[in-house]
Amino acid sequence: MPFSAAPPPLSDNVKGILWMLATAVLLTGTAAISKYLGRTLPVVEIVFFRMAFGALVMLPWLLRHGLRGLATRRLATHFWRSILGVGAFVLYIYAVSNMLLANAVALAFSTPLWMIVMSHLMLGERAGLARGLATVTGFIGILVIARPDIEISLPAMAALASAFLLSIAMIYVKRLSATESPIKLAFYVQFFGAVFTIPSTALAWQAPSAIEWTWLTVIGVIGALGLVTQARAYAIGNPTAVTPVDFTRLPIAVLLGMVFFGELPDLWAFAGMALIVGAILFISRHERHRRRNESEPS
Repeated sequence: MPFSAAPPPLSDNVKGILWMLATAVLLTGTAAISKYLGRTLPVVEIVFFRMAFGALVMLPWLLRHGLRGLATRRLATHFWRSILGVGAFVLYIYAVSNMLLANAVALAFSTPLWMIVMSHLMLGERAGLARGLATVTGFIGILVIARPDIEISLPAMAALASAFLLSIAMIYVKRLSATESPIKLAFYVQFFGAVFTIPSTALAWQAPSAIEWTWLTVIGVIGALGLVTQARAYAIGNPTAVTPVDFTRLPIAVLLGMVFFGELPDLWAFAGMALIVGAILFISRHERHRRRNESEPS
């Protein structure tokens, strides 16, 4: 009986997409567990253990070649990037703990829109008509979800502020990535994050129960793994193929919210999510065509 032919190997883009799917599951799971813990533990305590356990998980990767794996000449830039990243994460955990999980995740996706604004203000990059229209459309989606005509929601404002701070942090990441590995970038933001939150955690300390210790450990591990799988996705696959897969976090967040918290966003929230996703996909497509045209010989 003849043996069947071996299946063809997966393309790099397919591998990247699978890594990004793993990222979406891990990072959305981190948000859901943080929401559960936020019912009984202070937000800053959750952030501290998320960062501390995450840094410990990544330490073996950096120490494979000895202490030089931790060496960096850009410690100050890591420091400022970490301040922004930790502030964004604190606000994000507060948001997911006090509003619908899917809505908080959707508002967090406004980071690329804020990046367009901040790149223009900080780096002098021209936005252009296409980017401008997409940004306006995305912010309309934000307003649809946040619904300021009904009430000014503090958690929704926290989610937007988180995305805003993260957009500035990502500009620092773009600068750091020229010399620093993704693992080193992820380690330092978590290391400094743990250090920054020690005083606030000590002041707000509430002893976790056994089950809470378990979940605090889990979010540290899967949060760190989510950063690793995200780096792998972008390293292996084409960003234009990989990035749209990140939006699977929205349906995953809707599903987790329904199953574990009895949450279901209303039709307005789904409409806002569609506007945000559509705007960012349009930007990604526009940037791909722009880079292709610039690379073509004249």
